[in-house]
Amino acid sequence: MTVEDGTRLVTCTPHVRDTELREIPWRVDELRAALREARVPLEVRTGAELAFDDVEDLDDDELESIAQGPPGSRWLLYEAPLQPENVDAFLYAAEELRDRGFGLLIGHPERCPDIEPHGEEVARLLASGDVLQVNATSLIGRHGPATRDRAIEYIRSGLARVIASDAHRPRRGPSLNAALAVLADAGVSPAAAERLVSQNPRTLLECGLPAALATASIT
Repeated sequence: MTVEDGTRLVTCTPHVRDTELREIPWRVDELRAALREARVPLEVRTGAELAFDDVEDLDDDELESIAQGPPGSRWLLYEAPLQPENVDAFLYAAEELRDRGFGLLIGHPERCPDIEPHGEEVARLLASGDVLQVNATSLIGRHGPATRDRAIEYIRSGLARVIASDAHRPRRGPSLNAALAVLADAGVSPAAAERLVSQNPRTLLECGLPAALATASIT
């Protein structure tokens, strides 16, 4: 399904709270072997998605095991909370992760109703050098019209630099092409939207956050 949707490289990012981190490398190796045997042309990399309440339980070596990017520019996928009452704790833990030497890719801020695209919280994240990522599932309306509208605004205003599939299972499969169609209807140029699912994610993985911040804006 992923390959049919146009993707050739996937970073597997299970929730830390649902995962034994030490198992991720060998489980991904098993998946790679199965893909090779099935002749599916998909590259798979290891990773995980952190929540604010995971941070205090992980040491630096554990964080490093799920980090992305080249040496000297390592970053973590850090999800925005779905409940407004957790925003302060989310921002506090983000500071701790940066103090420990990691950049942050902020996952699905559009799904938190208390984090608005042009609000104070987003301004703080961007001023700290974080990169914002919205979900394809948000853009296609899976999480409701308000979330869809916030996701579109993150893209149209140039605040978000990446679109993630956030695929979980076959019934919530890859939908990047569908998300690009939504953005086209919203007036975002196809070339600009395509960068969010191809060039920018690849730059994050190969070069790190500073390089991603230097890429051309959506406008």
